[in-house]
Amino acid sequence: MALNRRDVLAVTGLGLVGGGLGGAFLGAGPAAATAEPQQVRDGYGPLQKAGKELALPAGFSYRTFGAAGTRMHDGLPTPGCHDGQAVFDAGHGRVRLIRNHEIDLDIPGAKQKALGPRNAYDRAAPAGCTSSLYDIGAGKLLESFLVLNGTLSNCSGAPTPWGSWLSCEETTDGVKAGFEKPHGYVFEIPASARGPVDPVPLKAMGRFEHETAPIDPRTGIVYMTEDNGDPGDGFYRFLPRKPGQLAAGGTLQMLAVTGDRTYDTATGQRVGEVLDTHWVDIANPDPSDAEDNPGSVYSQGRAKGGCRFLGLEGSAWSNGGVTFVASEAGDGENGQVWRYVPTSHDAGTLQLLFESPNPKTLNQPDTVAVSPSGLLLLAEDGDGEDEAGGDNWLRVLTPSGFVANLARVIEPLDLHYWNPEDFPQPGPTGASELAGAAFTSDGRYLFINVQYPGLTCVITGPWRSGGH
Repeated sequence: MALNRRDVLAVTGLGLVGGGLGGAFLGAGPAAATAEPQQVRDGYGPLQKAGKELALPAGFSYRTFGAAGTRMHDGLPTPGCHDGQAVFDAGHGRVRLIRNHEIDLDIPGAKQKALGPRNAYDRAAPAGCTSSLYDIGAGKLLESFLVLNGTLSNCSGAPTPWGSWLSCEETTDGVKAGFEKPHGYVFEIPASARGPVDPVPLKAMGRFEHETAPIDPRTGIVYMTEDNGDPGDGFYRFLPRKPGQLAAGGTLQMLAVTGDRTYDTATGQRVGEVLDTHWVDIANPDPSDAEDNPGSVYSQGRAKGGCRFLGLEGSAWSNGGVTFVASEAGDGENGQVWRYVPTSHDAGTLQLLFESPNPKTLNQPDTVAVSPSGLLLLAEDGDGEDEAGGDNWLRVLTPSGFVANLARVIEPLDLHYWNPEDFPQPGPTGASELAGAAFTSDGRYLFINVQYPGLTCVITGPWRSGGH
């Protein structure tokens, strides 16, 4: 018998414990596991304009820094296309932010040239990562500089328990596309880096269109999502030969549903159903045909019985498992929220926590973040940037299965009409999706990016007052 949404969130440890929005909706009754329209709630109250970029609830505010094009302390301009990031405690009320810049040649104004002159993995690749030291109390950026150079389409990643950032390339382009080297890898950047690191691709972790890579702190196992789309996407794990030393190699595996070698999660799923799973080995994690066939790794796993997802994006490790989203999946193609929990070294359970019934409720969730108190955030990457028009929201999935508003991009940018001459300051045409949500360790501050043209926001407010 399928669990309802409220039961699922309770048993997986994703109830919004210790405040947040938990109390606001527990009395509302569980949401039905159907495709009927759902009500979207203003969990902290109605949103109002809090600045040029964002609308927030009363009592919340934000500051900004790191705008695309502003001069960094190493003399280079801040790259645009801000995406995944991690926040590290630097002491004395300061934090170190390691931030991805998802630049490829489809971005207006991008050139086939590395961001800086030193330590480029590929001198023709225009993406990478920056490091920023930010004083929270003063609301001031203290320093910023390039730390990963010459990579391509760095989308998201994850912080490691040992104090580094895993930056993931979401492309398998290479020499046939005019670059010096193959792409589609994970790179590791220590939070302590003082300049561009020696860029070492972690090839044993696979060459595919990577999204995120959260780590189980108990085992050092890395879980990875893929966003290729056609023929499908895999949910992977990397078993390091030496936990904490990813460059030492290891084994790449893909998730499979036990008892069904052709399982497809994209449609026809029931919220709350528990699926038993196991892992299948990927024999060749760095296939030579990956540039021509971005799904080469996925096809290997699928042939061994690995299950198919569609549009895997953000993920986060919390409470003993991984919560991740399939942004384009579901019967209405509006997005799904999944939860994987390991039950032994080689097995685990997979549950669908939520499937959006319509784009008004949740429109293709992308970024996932879980606060220290258990607040589950979902940032949309939906129709706020296309010709149909719409909004991109930052939303909360509540314990009772409702979606609640937390923030909205005030004037979404239609990327179809973004003039290259406007980059990186598109002026009146607006701003893009929110990406890279990451809380400080005390849960008081949320760092999140307006992806295009590129800006980092620091949001604070009465996080625990929702529903009280």
